Amino acid sequence: MSLAWGKLFLKTMKPGHDTAPTLVSISGFENSLPVEDESIRIALSDELQRSQKDPFDVSAMIVFPFKLWRRRKENMSCQEFFDWYLDYYFPRLKGRDKRNSRGTYFERMIRYQGTKKSGKTYKLETKNQLGQIIESWNRDKKKNKRSRKSSMQASCFDPPKDHNGASMSGFPCLQQVSFAYDDNGGLTVNAYYPTQFVFDRAYGNYIGLAHLGHFMAHELKLELVQLNCFIGCAELGHSNKKGLRDLVNVVQNAISNNSVTNN
Repeated sequence: MSLAWGKLFLKTMKPGHDTAPTLVSISGFENSLPVEDESIRIALSDELQRSQKDPFDVSAMIVFPFKLWRRRKENMSCQEFFDWYLDYYFPRLKGRDKRNSRGTYFERMIRYQGTKKSGKTYKLETKNQLGQIIESWNRDKKKNKRSRKSSMQASCFDPPKDHNGASMSGFPCLQQVSFAYDDNGGLTVNAYYPTQFVFDRAYGNYIGLAHLGHFMAHELKLELVQLNCFIGCAELGHSNKKGLRDLVNVVQNAISNNSVTNN
């Protein structure tokens, strides 16, 4: 995961880099968790702190609260965890930081509001998208059926809330997540970002998506094998490229050392 992020980071550091759509594909998971290069992780963490940016753990947590779930997964069903997050933890997040007032990605995935036709009118309905995927999967599995892949997706962008005319908006950047399975028991997570700040948030985004994939793999009894992130426009997100020279050197060395090891 670190090397995949590093390659994109180096690309966005180039003068006049091409902002055309980009695909970051990450594999090599161990026990459904991402493999990281310690040198890149430490150097990026230090640089984010110096730049007064949020730690990447913050970006990861709003996609999926992995540490909270891991401490409770033995004593809570997934539905109980969903309820605990919405009733107890999410209100605390909103009270702690006003940036969470419009929700988190995880909150929107498990409490998405939309309209459903009822007779000749439409009524507002709340849907736990992740819960629906898990429930449908387990129901189909009991019937020895395969779940419809096109149904295994969760939306984060909410037009009534997010088409608000604001010139800048820090949330939501992630529009949609989908899940795909293969015949060997592997699970792939696909995510779509219209734009992504590579220095500021991308590393945390990838960790959060991988943790979400770990959670879904656990509930579906699969193994996370791949994460694909589609980015419409990848931007550095940092105004001072000169200040990132040390991070560039660390990333280049890590990629070079990995290439030598593979050879």
